[in-house]
Amino acid sequence: MSMVFLMAAISIYPPLVHAQQRQEQARPFPMLSGGTDNQHFVDELGLRLSMGWLYQSPIDTATYRLDSGDLLGISLEGNVSATLRGLRVNSQGSVMIPEVGIIQVSGLLLQEAEERIREKVLLAYPDTRATLALEQPRTIQLHVVGNIPFAGPQLVFAQTRLDQAIYRSFFKVKMPVQGTERMEDDGKDPQEVRSIERAIAPLGMLENRYPEEFVSANRFALRNITINRADGSTMQADLIRYLKTGDLASNPVVKEGDIISINHFYQYNPRVSISGAVHKSLELEFRGDDSIPVLIEMAGGLTYDATQESARVMRITDQGLSEVILASDEEIRDYVLHPNDRVIIPYDREKRASHSVQVFGEARYTGRFPIEQGVTSLYDLVSMVGGTTDRALPQAAYLSRSRPGKTEYGLHDDLFGPKNLPFIPIPNSGFGIRPSFDPVVLTRTSNQFLEGFEYLQLEADLIRDRVHIDLRDTEQMKQIRLFDGDRLQIPKDDGTVFVFGQVNNPGYYTFINDQSTSQYIGNAGGFALAAEPDRVFIIKPGSYSWYRVGETDIEPGDLIFVDRLPFEDVTTAREYELRMRELRNSRVQLVLAGVATVASVITAYVAVTR
Repeated sequence: MSMVFLMAAISIYPPLVHAQQRQEQARPFPMLSGGTDNQHFVDELGLRLSMGWLYQSPIDTATYRLDSGDLLGISLEGNVSATLRGLRVNSQGSVMIPEVGIIQVSGLLLQEAEERIREKVLLAYPDTRATLALEQPRTIQLHVVGNIPFAGPQLVFAQTRLDQAIYRSFFKVKMPVQGTERMEDDGKDPQEVRSIERAIAPLGMLENRYPEEFVSANRFALRNITINRADGSTMQADLIRYLKTGDLASNPVVKEGDIISINHFYQYNPRVSISGAVHKSLELEFRGDDSIPVLIEMAGGLTYDATQESARVMRITDQGLSEVILASDEEIRDYVLHPNDRVIIPYDREKRASHSVQVFGEARYTGRFPIEQGVTSLYDLVSMVGGTTDRALPQAAYLSRSRPGKTEYGLHDDLFGPKNLPFIPIPNSGFGIRPSFDPVVLTRTSNQFLEGFEYLQLEADLIRDRVHIDLRDTEQMKQIRLFDGDRLQIPKDDGTVFVFGQVNNPGYYTFINDQSTSQYIGNAGGFALAAEPDRVFIIKPGSYSWYRVGETDIEPGDLIFVDRLPFEDVTTAREYELRMRELRNSRVQLVLAGVATVASVITAYVAVTR
């Protein structure tokens, strides 16, 4: 009987014979007709008349009602064992089971249909239990209308929710290309073409995801979607709330014949916003049922440092700007929002007390240590870390400060050309951004020459956000206050002095007590030909302060620099020499002129007094 049914179906639809033959190797079980304990029946006709793509989302079997187009599977266990797959509910709402007959299932819940099928199976096969499964739900047609990229009818599976039903009204699917498909929108969105890695079934229940930039762009009124039912009823849906919170009530299941109306979000449509101590500030299309708790949930909830049971609502009225302070959960819950209200959740500054600094280098203990913002001193920190090791170079220590934020120099347009310097963001200290100067801004109020501003810009670029510290100076350490994100660096004393510049063998040389600068230069091979012996400097580590010889003692870690005369080329050197000769000659002529003048005065005086 099974074979007769299948052959009848193939005779009606000859093109399916080749499709069946192609799929024969892909079926997990062979089709058997009898004489065995286990039989497997596949209704190829039912499979072909239904969609060839698997349904990828779970069905709520407790509420799903069968109708024409549903694809069923039946398992028989007991006196007769068999698996029947691809049984399609026909246009009369019934399902045909080989050797059992036609069973009406339209409008029944899955459990009710299973009970009815069991009764029929028991009549044909005593002591045989039937189990019903929904292999694939039917397709339904609905209509998506409005000012959207792809308006018109849509085919979706039954029990599909709104977000999936309208997805193709914004993005269209192209045919697969090398295992990857591409989606395009209406051509007006900045993201004209969007790639996805997973293959997409043209008519299946897809794992379609709405991009965040599409949701936040507020191009379409996705919070006020109107659904007109075939029975004359109307309901409103809020797709943004569903995407932000997962609220299924805001994303209802669509039904056959629904007319879904979506329009562009007009720039003057009423809005509502929430900001402050929430995880994500939002400005949204206003809905009449909006409330502060709903907005907080859509914004990802309150942050850790939010003030509990407190909110501010700012509103523009005919009398001007008004403000309402809500100071309890009950007031927040019951407050009625109006169009264009602005909700602000205050911060609790006391909850931001988790501040720390890091210590690196030659400290007894290194790592991250807690501080009290702006109160803990460097002296306290050094005590916390147990002091320095025997290998530390205390006079070369420095404190790296947190780089200020958007007001930091270098982030504005450069008046003198691009600097191409990398900017590494570091968390701001305090409760906000520490003030800093921008050299370019100073041009508005100064009569400085261009060279002066170039030097000022260079100075700003060389700032390293660090403070030199001499850990031997107790008073200095007590005066320095620490801020969140500061980093203390304590270098190692390797017992050397670095000699460089116009010397024959620059490099690191062993520090020796009471050794003079000339001796260190001698160790480095002496002066080079271009050296200027009168321009020898001692540079201190950490602070990089410059001293002339004799102004400071040489210590481990110091740098000795031998300068040269800044000649650019031979011509410049010769011009400089000629100018020096001219200067000397002019001085001699001035002296001779003065002598001649004095002599003439003396001669005149002698002549008069005789």
